[in-house]
Amino acid sequence: MNLFLFDDDTVPLPPVTTSQAVQRVLSVFDALARGLGPAPPVRLRCREDVLMDAKAVDERVRAGERMSLVGILVAAPEVPVVAERLVQAGAVVAGHTVPGAPSPGSEVRLETLSKLDALLVTEPPASCRGVVGFVPTRGLLPASGSGITTVLARDAAVAQRVAAAVTGPDPRTTSAGFSRHWPDSVRLSAGEHPRIAVPDRAFLAELGRVEAARLAATADTLRVAGASTHEVELHGAGGLCRKRAAVALGDHDALLLPLGTGLCSLTRLATRLDTAAVLLPTRDGGGVGLLAQPFDDQVVLDLAGLLTGSQASTPYPDVGVRLIAFGSYLRGQPRAADLERVGARFTGFATTSRHYRLLLIEQDPPQAGVVPANLPSEGGPLVGEEWLLSPAALGEFVARLPSPMRLGTVELADGTSAPAILCDPSVAERSVDLTAWECWRAYLRHLSAVRPVAARAAS
Repeated sequence: MNLFLFDDDTVPLPPVTTSQAVQRVLSVFDALARGLGPAPPVRLRCREDVLMDAKAVDERVRAGERMSLVGILVAAPEVPVVAERLVQAGAVVAGHTVPGAPSPGSEVRLETLSKLDALLVTEPPASCRGVVGFVPTRGLLPASGSGITTVLARDAAVAQRVAAAVTGPDPRTTSAGFSRHWPDSVRLSAGEHPRIAVPDRAFLAELGRVEAARLAATADTLRVAGASTHEVELHGAGGLCRKRAAVALGDHDALLLPLGTGLCSLTRLATRLDTAAVLLPTRDGGGVGLLAQPFDDQVVLDLAGLLTGSQASTPYPDVGVRLIAFGSYLRGQPRAADLERVGARFTGFATTSRHYRLLLIEQDPPQAGVVPANLPSEGGPLVGEEWLLSPAALGEFVARLPSPMRLGTVELADGTSAPAILCDPSVAERSVDLTAWECWRAYLRHLSAVRPVAARAAS
């Protein structure tokens, strides 16, 4: 009997609930109590302190704050700026990774990431059974000169999100030697058909049978996904191998490599060359790696997405400019290659307000243009594609726009506005109006249906 309730107390007490971050912490420490603890490279914090941090995250969520790492438990080196950025993004720092571990010659203990979501460590491991590793371009992470260089996670999307949360120089240090910013010309995508360099047969012959088969199977998967692969010579002494790898990266979007401790393994080259890299698990319990030029981080992350099926919703660089494309600049159309050539990234579809017209400006091959409508009754909502590209890439792309195309601004159906590929309004008088189709692809489907019928009628 509850003596503290009165007869007129009709409002029920709220249920006791445990939210996401707190529940994750409780499950981890419960597993630790059963002897399922993390690997030695992780030193856990006090349970009560971690729970307090988790409760603070849950309070921020209830207050309506949006954070990119809510519910993520991480272990990171004791670098103040890293911990602060992780907490700001909604992560809970459950422990600290010991500097220098895992070393290039050690393996990542899978049981660590069966309880935690990500580890920030100082060196890429030589093996990654069941674990994805992301090695951002040196200098992007605040302690990459003498601290963290690698983010390990159970999937590539989490690794990317954790890296993005801590990216940026440490404002409290006066040393700028290892602090770098995204260049204005950074590529945000390798396009639909990336060029991948793969080791030649002589290099594969020096590997074990299992490692060689692992690389061959990965190359096959990349080709099925649309990539083109090209054999390159890699074998040789350490210095020669590094030079050959650097040359291969100059002509390709990425280089496929084995992991391990060999002179030409990804683990070794990633610590000796200025690159970005990903380490990916394979079905046989081993792993492979992909190496790319510095600041091509999103390129290797996209390739990781092709191979693992895990892809973050936003690109890693934060320097992108929106561009709305129509007509021949849509994916699969002849001029889409112009966008891919400058590293533009397709991010989704976009619909304009009812103030624009779609015109057929050329018949053979058919080509479309978009112009503002003189009257609202003349226009309609048009479907285009949204691309993201760096500021320098936008300038390069616009400089090569053929007449009568030009850069303009469109108002979108959601009330926002964005730069767009438009057409000179002077061509409207001699063009066919296609606004009723609302989408260039819809008109092309119409053409593909009526042309065979017209051909049969003419015969």
